[in-house]
Amino acid sequence: MGNFLGNALRGKRQIDIPPVAVLGLGRFGASLAAELAEHGVEVLGVDSSDRLVQVCSQELTQTAKADTTDIEALRQLGVDQVERVVLAIGSKLEASILTASNLVELGIPHIWAKADSKAHARILTQVGVHHVVRPERDTGRRVAHLLGGRFQDFAEFDENHGMIKMAPPTYFTRARFDPDRLMREHGVFVVSARHPDGSWEPYTRELNLDDVDEIILAGAPQDLESFAQS
Repeated sequence: MGNFLGNALRGKRQIDIPPVAVLGLGRFGASLAAELAEHGVEVLGVDSSDRLVQVCSQELTQTAKADTTDIEALRQLGVDQVERVVLAIGSKLEASILTASNLVELGIPHIWAKADSKAHARILTQVGVHHVVRPERDTGRRVAHLLGGRFQDFAEFDENHGMIKMAPPTYFTRARFDPDRLMREHGVFVVSARHPDGSWEPYTRELNLDDVDEIILAGAPQDLESFAQS
């Protein structure tokens, strides 16, 4: 992988991290790798499928076909030189666990891995993976909050804290509302507002909202749902 580390970046780096190896170029891995590359990060993409490697070859710094369950193959690619590796193999449980074990043995400082189930996530954690993500579960929970049509977007940061984007209630636009009362009565607070021209503005008591604006509110998911229905 001598041509991978230290390659000149195309344009200014926007995500300021060292090179990343992404193992598994399915929908999740390919999307993640492309987003990193788009923001100036050098990315090595690895998969056992010729087709997936070929599809990603134009977007990433380097791609390679390899069996990631073979630790020597990972060494030959120089994966042991990378500080951050994303293990994006989810559906093939055995390959995911064996690859994770290889990465731990190689001493990778930061291992991120995709899990397709709670049991899969637990095993990856027990093997020694530092960060386990479950994109399907997280997307499902997000969509569940969007189904009611009251939110334009939803993001959950913890079980007890999230953010929503929505149109401001009518009483927000008719007069300045009391944010302290909003917090006391609903347990939520306004973070920022988006104007029709696409600009964002942090919320202050002096901010005048229009019905064409959008607002970001934060709070516990159940409080945000309750507020949106009030």
